[in-house]
Parts: sequence; structure tokens; C-alpha cells
Amino acid sequence: MAGITLPYQLFLSFALGEAAAPAIVPFAQSLQNDAWAAHTVKPPDVYTLAEGVAQGQVDEGTARGWAHQQGISDDAFTALVSIANTGMPLGLAFDAFRRGNLSDGQLRTQFNRAGIEPQWWDALDALKAERLDLGAIATAVHRGIMADDGLLVTPAPTGPGNIARIPVSTLDTLGEFASHGIDPERARVLIADTGLPLSLGEMLQLYNRGEVTADDVRLSVAEGNIRNEYMDVALALSRRLLTPHEYAEAELRGIMTTAQAQAGAALSGLNAADYATLFANLGRPLTAHQIVTGEARGGTYGGDYTDVPAGPFRDAIRRSAIRPEYASLAYANRYTYPSGFQIKAEAPTLGQAQTKELLLEVGWSPKWADVFSAQWTGGSTGTATDPHLAKAQTQLWTTTHRGYVTSRIDDAEATQALQVAGVQASAIPDVLTIWQAERALDRKPLSAAQVKKAWAEQVTNPDTGAPWTRDEAVAYLIELGYSASDAATFIEL
Repeated sequence: MAGITLPYQLFLSFALGEAAAPAIVPFAQSLQNDAWAAHTVKPPDVYTLAEGVAQGQVDEGTARGWAHQQGISDDAFTALVSIANTGMPLGLAFDAFRRGNLSDGQLRTQFNRAGIEPQWWDALDALKAERLDLGAIATAVHRGIMADDGLLVTPAPTGPGNIARIPVSTLDTLGEFASHGIDPERARVLIADTGLPLSLGEMLQLYNRGEVTADDVRLSVAEGNIRNEYMDVALALSRRLLTPHEYAEAELRGIMTTAQAQAGAALSGLNAADYATLFANLGRPLTAHQIVTGEARGGTYGGDYTDVPAGPFRDAIRRSAIRPEYASLAYANRYTYPSGFQIKAEAPTLGQAQTKELLLEVGWSPKWADVFSAQWTGGSTGTATDPHLAKAQTQLWTTTHRGYVTSRIDDAEATQALQVAGVQASAIPDVLTIWQAERALDRKPLSAAQVKKAWAEQVTNPDTGAPWTRDEAVAYLIELGYSASDAATFIEL
């Protein structure tokens, strides 16, 4: 090393040491590890100790002792603990403030603990109040709760009504949108996309009433939740269909053919078999009595409307919803028949056969038609009985009845008169018993004027169930004391 100065000697020694250090580090580390294992006296890092104390995980006295071993004073360690006390996250701090659990000062302390410079605190203060979400703003504008600021095609009405209105908010609509980074044009799009049009069914009703156009209907599809591909076919729903029941009624009443009615019902999804069932369930039959009289008068069951001559009769029967199988019977019932009283009066002239036929045609049972036709005609065939005899007997019966129930004649006089009138002797006591009960009722008769009016206006006679006839009116007047000629004259006045 002769001739090499000291500075160069030192430099060379340092260079040789640095070059050789990597080679001897493992041997030196091994010696260091053994030394630390033999002497476990190294304290924890002072910053970690400060965090442990701040978090309540390390005893503060012990931590301060370890800090002293590292040359840290109590004041310095207290400062490190204060630094470790960071407070809650800012998001939770804002929530606590909004719920009234933090004051303004405490919130600013949180800003400070978060390491935010004071120059940003005023901006953070603006975040204390949450903003409405975008959907709520758009809906509020539509409902007139917030000013529309020219963003609506049709603003909400502001005129007075019968229902209390929600006051318009003082919030700045565009400012509220801007707080979300939404400019006025984007706000307009958001508002336009909020809410739905009228339903398709309502729009089709308006279309049928001429209030909207086909394009208005298509637009309602586009603005709703229906895909645009369906907007044209949806217009076909504007046609209002009759119900399957109405189509079947139309066929029943002759307004539609079977094919037309079936095709109409098919538009509602009713197949031919179900339509046939529906049609069979419609219409009405005749009453049991109408069936009896209809058959007796020549009508038949089981046919069709064509069994009735074309014209008003067929049309009336069909439109009254009488089922086709009853059409012939209904047509046979078209005429009014004489009452039983009238048939009895004419029975001697008609003879038993015709009398029985008449009784059957007005609905009498065959058994009683046989009995009464025979009794009224004496079994005659209508060739020998003088009609005046029957009339005289009837008049005598009427006069006797009137005199007896009004107590002007007694039992003996009534018995003699009834025998002359042709009443069998064995039946006379029963007749008088009935008349005695009638006399005991002390009933008030109709006046002559009332009887005349009842016959003239064809009022129903309760005794026969049919309109008053002339003969019935005359007979009643005779009971009131009129002679036969006077009664006939009064009726015709």
C-alpha cells in the first residue's frame, strides 16, 4: 500500500467492504437472529402502538413504556395516539348528521379527521341535503308537484277544482336535475319517458268515438309496454263484437242465419259444437196449457218456424223468442175462443160432438169435456133441440137465482122454478144450499153502468177469466132486476 495516500486507502477499503457485503450477509443475519432469539427485548413499532391504543386493543401504560424504549416521550406518544384517532367514514358521518346525531361542528371535525383541507369544506357542506332521485323528479314534474320549466308537452292543470291540490314545490327543477349531472335536454327526455299513456282498450274506445286517430293509437302502443310490432294489428281490436249469446239470440229471432251467427260467435272463440249448445239453451217454450190448447186446435210439436205461414205471424212468433219446435202450437193458439158460459148456451144447437170439441180447444180435459158436453146437450147430436128452449131455461135459472139470493122468493118457489128450468130434482137441494151461502155473503153487486162499461171496454170477468161478453152482461143486468129486453137495450145505448 506504499505510495497510496490515506484517502485512497479509505475509499478502497469501503469499496472492498461493499462488494463483499452481499456474500457475508447470510452469515451475519444468522448471527443476528441468534442474538435476538437469545435477547427478546425489542419493543413494537411506536406507530403501531399508537393505533393499538386508539383502537382500544393495547394498554396505554404498557404502550407508553415501549415507546420510551424507543426514545419517544409521553407528549410525542400522545400526539401519535391523537393522529391514530381518525373518526367514522365520511358517508356514515353525513348519514348521522341527516338524522340529527351530529352537529355542524362535529361534521367538520370529521372532515378534518379525514385529512380534507378546509378549502373543500364548504363544498362538502352542500352534500348535507340529499337530492331527489331522477325518477322522483320526473314524476313530480308530471304531477304538477314541481315546476315543469317548459319540459312538458302538456303541463299539469293549475285551475281550481273540487279536490285540494298539492302546492307546487319551491325546489329548482333544473337545479335538482343538474345536481345529478343532467342538463335540460336530458331532463326533458327523462320526463318524457316517465308515465304511461291511456291503456290500449281506452285508446281504442276513443278511436271509435272519433276523439283520436289511428296514429294516436299506434303512438300509445309505442309509449306503453307493448312492442311496436303489434301496433297495427292492435287496431283490429277497435271492432266491438257481439257476445256469442247475442249472436245466438240473433239467429233465434231470425235476424241472422245460422252460418252468420256461428261465424260471429267464432270470433270470440266459440266452436260450432259449443255454439249449438248455446243456441239449444236459448228461447222459451209454451206453457203447459198453451201446449194443450195448441194441440187441440191442430198444432204440432217438433217442427220449425216454416210450419207457420210466412208473414207477421211467423215473424212475431220468432221475435218473441219462442223456440222453433213450438212454432206450430203457438200459431194454432192465435184465436180467442168462447167462454164456457157461451159454449153452454149454444150447446143444444151445436150438439155434443161440437160442444166437446170446443171444450177441448179451450183447454178442458177430455174427461170433463165428455161429461159437460153430454149434460149440456142431453146427449143430443144437435138436430132436435130448439135453441129458444135452452135460452128460456137459462133466463128462468137467472131470474130464480136473483130472486132467491135477494130473499124475494122462498125455497118452495125456487124449487118449483128450478124444476121447470130443467134442473134434476136430486140436484135442487144442493143448488139451494149454495145459494143460501151466497145470500149470506150480503155482497154488493156491480151497478148497471159498471157492467155496461166492463163489457164495452172488454174488462176481464173474474168468474170466467176472459173479457166480459154481451150475454154475460145482459144476464147480470137481468139479475139486477132488468127484463131481458131492457137489459139488451141498456147495453146497446
